[in-house]
Amino acid sequence: MRLRWLLVAAAAFALALFAGSRMRRLHEPRFPHLAELKTGPFSFQDAALAVAGFRAPAADLAWIQLLQYAAGGVPELPDRPGHPYEHLAGLSLRVARLDPSLHRAVLFASGILAWFHGIERPDEAAELLNEGMLRSPEQPLYALYLAALAYKKQGDTDRMIALLESSFDLPETPSTMKAILANLRQSRGEYRQALSLWKRIQENDRDASEHARARIKIAELKILLAQSGPTPKKY
Repeated sequence: MRLRWLLVAAAAFALALFAGSRMRRLHEPRFPHLAELKTGPFSFQDAALAVAGFRAPAADLAWIQLLQYAAGGVPELPDRPGHPYEHLAGLSLRVARLDPSLHRAVLFASGILAWFHGIERPDEAAELLNEGMLRSPEQPLYALYLAALAYKKQGDTDRMIALLESSFDLPETPSTMKAILANLRQSRGEYRQALSLWKRIQENDRDASEHARARIKIAELKILLAQSGPTPKKY
């Protein structure tokens, strides 16, 4: 156990040395008090690093653990059967409370909770986005995602998709959200639009995590388009 925390401390120190401009955030007044940090299996890690002045590196570690959880889970937080991504919102809040300027954690988690097939927990996503906006109001995607959720609740899928796609090429838009949008298009039978989105994902170096899936989806959509025949001409 002692070795584990020594390794955590060493990793935090290395991150602190190379964090560059992010280190300026360590003393921002909007950092929440320690009492606001999420309780759980990583509480000691977070508190120890935060007290030592390493809140931004602590948030980086929390972000990595969130990604590990999303990719397959972490032993410290097992999901109950039938409750996928049960701890996703909590892990995202953990990152946001350590460092409110690490927006991608909130955007990533809220996208999955609101629009990932088989999850569909928009209220949870809205709570997450509202806290993110409260702590970091300069991030425009929080308000945009909340507006898209409002369209979702109204059943106005066309406006929801159009609004989300308006942010498709922004640097802060998560690759996962782009993939979700492409799949939404495909689920509506809009194969050409879905193909276009997957091609844009494949051409963007920032979306490298989705490139392998993009190649598969592009091939799949080309087959679907060939089977569906030419698009009827409009007169």
